[in-house]
Amino acid sequence: MKGVQKHMMLAVAGVFLMVFLMIGGCSSKKKQTVIMKNPDITLSCIGVLPVSIKVDQAGTDQQVNGKDLQDGALVMDNLLQKEFMARDDVRFISPAQMNGLAKDDIEDSLATAQKAADFLSCNGILQVTLHRYRQRVGGKYTASVPASVAFSYKLIDVNSKTVLCSGRFDETQQSVMANLYTFNSARKRGFTWITAEELAREGLEEKFHQCPYLYEPGE
Repeated sequence: MKGVQKHMMLAVAGVFLMVFLMIGGCSSKKKQTVIMKNPDITLSCIGVLPVSIKVDQAGTDQQVNGKDLQDGALVMDNLLQKEFMARDDVRFISPAQMNGLAKDDIEDSLATAQKAADFLSCNGILQVTLHRYRQRVGGKYTASVPASVAFSYKLIDVNSKTVLCSGRFDETQQSVMANLYTFNSARKRGFTWITAEELAREGLEEKFHQCPYLYEPGE
């Protein structure tokens, strides 16, 4: 009998060890190298454009609701305001101001960035594009549909037309039981189902902390 108990204890210990190693391996994979500043480029200031919307044509099996995207863009605009509220070198251009800029027959993201840069007198322009924004259905502990957010960003020096930083965040919250690799994130979230706004906030902080132009040590 004692032998059986001993084997059961060893088996349980082995399972916990496997979970620990899997979680540890996952956390190391998530670590990304922080982008270094370009020594030849100095940003006078950074202009932040209103969040734009672009639904991915491929690579997603999730339905995207147009109203959710519109609401999500407004939420992210507010999150960006809060993210940079202490930065004197960051300026915002409103949707109305953007609409007031002269439009060409052929308008691309670089041309838009250049016009916004001229308007704000900044050579750095931050563009954020929202691809998916799905709100949680249910409560903190019993969500039937989890929050899901996908966005991309790029920071451009319009003078040299150089992309200084760029990245993409794409996450649909999962339970620890469904995916053991989510343990660290779940622990930070108090093992609750978070809202789409909270997920978007986490995503912005994660991505911007990888860009030295958008994140200052001590923030």
